Formats: sequence, C-alpha cells, structure tokens
Amino acid sequence: MLADLALLFCAFVWGTSFATMKILVGVYSSCWLLFLRFTLSSLFMLIIFYARLKKSFKQCFKGGVILGTALFLAIATQTLGLNYTDAGKQAFITSIYVLIVPLLLWLFKRVFPGIITICSAVLCVVGMYFLTGGLDGDFNFNIGDLLTLICALFFALQILAAWRYTAFDDPVTLSFISFVCVAVFSFISALIFELPLKNIFDFNSVLELVYTALFVTLGGYLIQICAQKYAKPSHASVIMSLEAVFGLISGIIFLNESVSLKAAFGCVLIFISVVGSELEDLISTKFNLKRK
Repeated sequence: MLADLALLFCAFVWGTSFATMKILVGVYSSCWLLFLRFTLSSLFMLIIFYARLKKSFKQCFKGGVILGTALFLAIATQTLGLNYTDAGKQAFITSIYVLIVPLLLWLFKRVFPGIITICSAVLCVVGMYFLTGGLDGDFNFNIGDLLTLICALFFALQILAAWRYTAFDDPVTLSFISFVCVAVFSFISALIFELPLKNIFDFNSVLELVYTALFVTLGGYLIQICAQKYAKPSHASVIMSLEAVFGLISGIIFLNESVSLKAAFGCVLIFISVVGSELEDLISTKFNLKRK
C-alpha cells in the first residue's frame, strides 16, 4: 500500500508540473533543459546521499546506466516526436506503455500479469483515448507517431528495468547513476543538435528550474524507483498513468483550461482502471481468476 501511495504521489507531481514545464520550455531548448534538470538533481543527490552512493556505486553501475539510457531515450524520442505530431495524439500513444509492460513481462519472463491487470491496462488506454479528445477522428500514422511509440517502449523498459534492478541493488544509487547518464546524454545531444546555451540560470525562471529538478525529477523518479522495489511493474504502470488525469486537473486550476465531457469520461475510465488494479487480488479471489 505504501508503494502504491508513493507511485500515486509520483503521478501527482509529474501531472501537476505541466504549468512549470510550460514556463521552462519557453526559456530553454529541450536538451539543455534536460541537462540542467538532471544535473541539478544529481548534485542534490550527491550532497544528500554521498556516503550511501560511495558505498554501492560500483555494484549499481550497470543497472543505473541501463535505467538512465532507457529514460533518456524515452524522453528524447518523445520530445523529438512532438515536432511531427499533435500533443493529444502523443499523450495517447505514450500511454500504450501501460499495455507494453505486462506484455513484455509475459513474453520475456513468462509472468502472466493476470486477467484483471490486462483489463485494467486496456481500460486505461481507452480512457486515455477519450482524455486526449478521441484524436478527433484523425489517426494518420506519421514519423512523429512512430517516435512516440518508440518512446512508449522505452518508458516500459525503464519501468521493467527499475523492477529488475531494485530487487538486488540500492534504489537511491541506481537513481543517481541514471540521472547522471541522462544529464551526460542530454549535454552531448545539446552540443550536437542545439544552439549554445547563453544563460544557464534565467532569473525569471530559476525557481521553476529548481522546483523541477528537486521535486519533479529527483523526487518523482527517485520515489518511483524506490517504490518499484515493492510493486509489480504492470501494476505500477497503471497507477502512474494517473499523471495525465492530474495534468488535466492542474491545467484547469492553474491555467484556466476548459475540459470537455469526453475528457472527463476518459478520467473516469482511467480512475476505474486504477481501482481495478488496486483490487486485483480481491477480485481474482472472489471470481476465482487464478493466474496461469
């Protein structure tokens, strides 16, 4: 239960960070913003957890690099894909990671996620379809959609990697190494693909940058990896999908955005999928839905 609440907190922090990120993307280009976010997060972790990191760094290095690589590739393909597709369409395609996680578990680990988990994942994706406006009847698959689908795959792999390596390694050290990897990859990408960074800290957005680094990045991803030590990956992916719902709510509260009946219905479906996932054991026992 504590792990589920922690993952719910991650979804809340990520979802409600929309307004903050909207300010930052108007100041920094994508790769430089990632570099600053994850560099600051790494420095915060180094200060707070130095002794712990030093003790387990070597043991956690491989897992941390894999986690960081998957996370960077997910964020990078998502950012690049947004240049060629609509935001609502991308949000829907990204949500497919909720389905990819249990399918990959089933395919490679021979771990059947359970009927309730599969149904919850499908219902979650359907809910995301309505939340993003039903795509307005337009679903012409383009290069941006392909990049977003690859992004969903890497998000799924990051969740599975977190589940795999936190079983044996220290989640805090894993998080630190993954943050450093994202920062390094982002820096290299920024040097190659973007213009030089003129102002490292913009006075008008420094608070937003620190908040994003400390709470959204460090707090969100660190808590996710720690919580996944005690939560099934397929279950965790469904809970974290509430990020989109919190994002919609924060847009209404902080940015005065309107919400359609279709989007509200999508939120209800996602919420039901999360409740179904939470009550999986109870429902399976009541209706004798045993795993195979």
